[in-house]
Amino acid sequence: MGTTCGTTCGTTTHTWPDAGQLPCLSYFATQQLEMCKEIKKPSTKGDDVDFGKFLTASEKFPIEFGTSSCRVKSQPVERRQMIRKQIASAYPIIHELTLLLYMNFLEHKQKYGTAQELSVFGNISITEFVQRLLSKRCVYFFDASDSYLLLDGSRGHGGFEQIGSSSERAPLLLRNVLSYDEIKLSALLYVSTHSEFINDGSRFNNGRVEESKSKIEIEGVIMGLIGARFERSNVMEWEDIMITPEQNKASRGYGASDNESKGRLQDYRRIWRDFYMEPMDFCFDDDVVASDNKRFINLGRNTYFDKVVMGKRFAISFDTLLVEAEARAVKAGKPAYVHVVGIGLGVWKAAPQQEEIFLETFEQRLRALSERLTHIGVVHFSWFHLDKWGGLYDGASIAEPKHPLGGIKVRIAVRNPADKLAENMLPIVTYAWDGNALPGNEFWAKSLSGSGDPAAACSTLISELQNAHINKDYMCGNNLHIATLEHGVLHIADYAEKLLA
Repeated sequence: MGTTCGTTCGTTTHTWPDAGQLPCLSYFATQQLEMCKEIKKPSTKGDDVDFGKFLTASEKFPIEFGTSSCRVKSQPVERRQMIRKQIASAYPIIHELTLLLYMNFLEHKQKYGTAQELSVFGNISITEFVQRLLSKRCVYFFDASDSYLLLDGSRGHGGFEQIGSSSERAPLLLRNVLSYDEIKLSALLYVSTHSEFINDGSRFNNGRVEESKSKIEIEGVIMGLIGARFERSNVMEWEDIMITPEQNKASRGYGASDNESKGRLQDYRRIWRDFYMEPMDFCFDDDVVASDNKRFINLGRNTYFDKVVMGKRFAISFDTLLVEAEARAVKAGKPAYVHVVGIGLGVWKAAPQQEEIFLETFEQRLRALSERLTHIGVVHFSWFHLDKWGGLYDGASIAEPKHPLGGIKVRIAVRNPADKLAENMLPIVTYAWDGNALPGNEFWAKSLSGSGDPAAACSTLISELQNAHINKDYMCGNNLHIATLEHGVLHIADYAEKLLA
């Protein structure tokens, strides 16, 4: 822990997104949602889980696990019935605005896609697309060099920018792996499940089994969230948040208004502008970029950083987390203790102010949603450099008259994810995941303490429960859940029914 600060960083996300702030549906989106209405929801009863099928899928998984202590087969037999329920509790989850983004993306690709893209996206449903995002990702994917391992055992570095174009080369072919356009979308897709806690979840736990169960919470919810990745230029969130002379120019689609005639590049920028509900995106030579130092951070070397869009990117992740935590707590019948770690604040970070933007946006979303979060007891920020930012500090409270405890308590202090709680609350643990890797990421490279991702895999059952190749009936596109500000968390079929009513 370190610096204490109390001023704000000038973001304006407290009004975004608002409940009910959904754009009009296109004909394409309406047709997609009509198909979703017919999707059958899987049973959430543990007794209905095909346990043998799950264990067989795990045994047939082609990549060796980082350690075996975190596998279902290694858990005590007396925990098996609880683990069945945990398997059935798993699902992918996205914000409702992300769902509309996904449908706009598919419509864009069906209109402007390359031959390679049309072969994949030409006749795909939204749940099939989510299934693709879950199942076509790499096993691991890390470093600025894009080091990767595929399910077939192929390894390498780089080459992802060419995927989906005529210059793509095996093994990095669009039919087998995600393109960078998709990885950017996949970074807005999160996974949630109840799970065993094998140990306290500390960074260097390495899969050790905690024998003294009284020292830890033995079960809770774990959710993989993904931050903005700025390790490589001109892809992913760099496209929306960084402003450079190389990228932000008309020839790359920037600066076009909605009234101008569009081509592929202009339409691609439109779908992201629509997602963030921004009236325009900026060219480097726009006067406002250099003059508005409240919105833009000058990083030097002809590079500016857009704090407003960064805040909105955070807001999508935070809203999804908070709405999901509320839903899980309601179902459990006890208040949630939400353990928050930084996402995108390590090696992916581009601006030193990102932690400030993170905390400011989180406070704004807590206050905006507080009357909908009456089952969240504590939000605990762990391993942050700042001791205070705005109204967030250790011991603070987000006041809410409708909350049974008068508000949500805030903690900012170092703790391990599964440390024993003083009160009977539901642990909701987050970990920083990756948009192009299976849960655990470096775990599959046997780097068990490389980041919080493998640490989470070593201390829970997520390497199987959140793995679409193993937990096939639940961690799948047809079990997609939507986080909504008005209606809480809904299965995609229920959401489609409600939206189209």
